[in-house]
Amino acid sequence: MRFLQPQYLKLFLLLAALFPLWLCFLYIKHKTRVSLGHSRPLRKISRLSPLWHDFGRYLLLNLVLAGLIVALAHPQRIREKRVTQPKRLDIVFLLDTSPSMRAQDVPPSRLERALEVIGSFAHKKLSDDRVALVSFAGASLILSYLTEDPNNILYYLDYLRSDTAPSYGTNIGRALKNGLTVITKELEVRPQAARYRRVFVLVSDGEDHGKELESALRDIKRSGIKVHTIGIGSKEGAPIPIAKENGAVLYLEDEQGVKIMSRFDEGTLRQVAEESGGNAYRTFTGHDLERIIAEIVLKERAVEGLKKVVDYEDLYHPFLLAALGAFFVAVLF
Repeated sequence: MRFLQPQYLKLFLLLAALFPLWLCFLYIKHKTRVSLGHSRPLRKISRLSPLWHDFGRYLLLNLVLAGLIVALAHPQRIREKRVTQPKRLDIVFLLDTSPSMRAQDVPPSRLERALEVIGSFAHKKLSDDRVALVSFAGASLILSYLTEDPNNILYYLDYLRSDTAPSYGTNIGRALKNGLTVITKELEVRPQAARYRRVFVLVSDGEDHGKELESALRDIKRSGIKVHTIGIGSKEGAPIPIAKENGAVLYLEDEQGVKIMSRFDEGTLRQVAEESGGNAYRTFTGHDLERIIAEIVLKERAVEGLKKVVDYEDLYHPFLLAALGAFFVAVLF
């Protein structure tokens, strides 16, 4: 136990100094009663209290003061515990931004939901963790290299929200290669980063339409980086918005003018996950997307040891309650 304000404990000296005064008071009280006559007849016509009653009230009042003094000193219980010390983790998000990701079967849209969750993760992540962001559709773009600053990631997520120009296609192979470029550039600048654990998180709603997937997967295998894939989209699918005209949403249509439905095909995403040693996840509503990313991070994070943490628990509340209880008893005594 420790006291945050130990100087208040000196008030116990004052409490001890009052004891001789109390004895003096009892002596004067006793002499006064003797001078007035025998105490037994006096008790019949007055409310004279016996000695034990005076002593009990004095003890209760001292308990009240003692409780207040200890509460003022702010006692705390010291608790030591050991917690796991997590290692730094580098996470590269590969985010599909093709027009089908703007389908609204996952409200407000598949892409918007992914942007919300990635932004929330960047904001809440451990301070040492680093995040990179790669977008892809028919082509791929490295938006942010690995950074500890969540504001950098949030900036580019806002950029993706405001970018309404459609880019057709889904080139997962190019996204994987750009993810490897992020890691390669980082190692060129900071060779010590090779000891950090790295993981790719691929969020998409469709199969690959590019021609680079096989070679990208070979490069991924050589790097030893796991790719966890998250497929997003409802079972029923949804029409693909491509533009707005006079406030109305225009959807992608076939030659007969029928809206083309975006349906999820998990074959490519499962292949990428399995060949890289990662896991393939599926979210139909987007509500569990945050949980899935947290599960991936927890699974991939290494622990470098245990750290002793000292915690303090305030204990002044029981002393205040005890002082209050002793005061009421003294009043009724």
